[in-house]
Amino acid sequence: MIKITNGIKKGFKLKVPNNNLVRPKTSKIRKMIFDILPPTEGKEILDIFAGSGSLGIEALSMGASFATFIDKNPTSINCIKDNLSKCGFVNQSSVINKEFGSATRMLIKNHKEFDLIFIDPPYSYFDDKTLNGIIRTALKLSPPGGMIVCEHPKEEKIILDVENRVKVYKDKYITFCWQN
Repeated sequence: MIKITNGIKKGFKLKVPNNNLVRPKTSKIRKMIFDILPPTEGKEILDIFAGSGSLGIEALSMGASFATFIDKNPTSINCIKDNLSKCGFVNQSSVINKEFGSATRMLIKNHKEFDLIFIDPPYSYFDDKTLNGIIRTALKLSPPGGMIVCEHPKEEKIILDVENRVKVYKDKYITFCWQN
C-alpha cells in the first residue's frame, strides 16, 4: 500500500498490484514530480502504464478535472478501478485495458488531448530508441504547453524538438518534456 500525499484525498491508502511488473512511485518521487509540475487544477491527465494509478489519482486529488488510465495487465486494471472507487474518482476517470500502442492510436484517432501525461513503462520495455518513440507518441496527445513526464531506467538523449529537463533519483531518470 502507498498513500496519497497531496490534495483532498491526502492520506488515503492505495492498493498496489502484487506482482513484479509494477514499480509504485514512492511518496518522495511523487512529491518531487508534483513539486516540479505546474498546478494540476482543472487539467486533463493521461496515466500510461498506470500500474496502481497513483500518479493520476494524486493529480485528481490535487484538482485535476479528469484522468484516463491505460494498462494492459488485468491485475493493474482491477487495482486502478478499486483505487478510483475508494477515492470517489470514478466519475472523473476512465480506465482503458489495452496495450500502449493500440490505446494511444485509439486516443489519437478520437482527437483526445491531455494537459499532463505520465508514462512509466516496465523497464524491460526500453531499448536504445524507446524513450524518444514513447515521447513522440505522447506529443500527438498533448496540446501546445502540455507536459509529459516519463520515468526510464537509463539516461537517453532527447532528439525531439521539445524542451526537456531530466531529474535523476537513485537509479531512475525522470524526464519532463513540453512543447511551446
